[in-house]
Amino acid sequence: MIYEIIATGFYLGRLPAPGTVGTILGAGVAYLVSFNLWTVVVAGAVLFLLGLISTAEVIRRRKDPDPEDVIIDEVVGFLACFLLVEFTLKTLIGAFVLFRVIDIFKPFPVNLFERIPGATGVMADDLAAGILTSFLLFLLLE
Repeated sequence: MIYEIIATGFYLGRLPAPGTVGTILGAGVAYLVSFNLWTVVVAGAVLFLLGLISTAEVIRRRKDPDPEDVIIDEVVGFLACFLLVEFTLKTLIGAFVLFRVIDIFKPFPVNLFERIPGATGVMADDLAAGILTSFLLFLLLE
């Protein structure tokens, strides 16, 4: 049960548009931990590990390689958007738009991570999308 709670973001992933819901949840988490780069990195690492473990268990139990209601990957990916840029209203809006577009269309190199099987692939493609978003925001806004 705890795996489901973590993987689905307290069951918010069962709402319509789970990817967007996960990104909104990620925005809240980013707001809470964006004091400095270290808090973003530590929170991201902890959530990535929790997400990896809980997503693997959800995949195993359901026998579904990429459950739609699993949104911990979006939370971690969105948090990664703030690795190279400071959390501000401007970067929040830019990150939200860019991250959703990249997460939906999976451009190169994000699509390479999507091919990794299991929970690692589920988590890694969104992390890659977040890192790419952070890089693009840095180029556009800094």
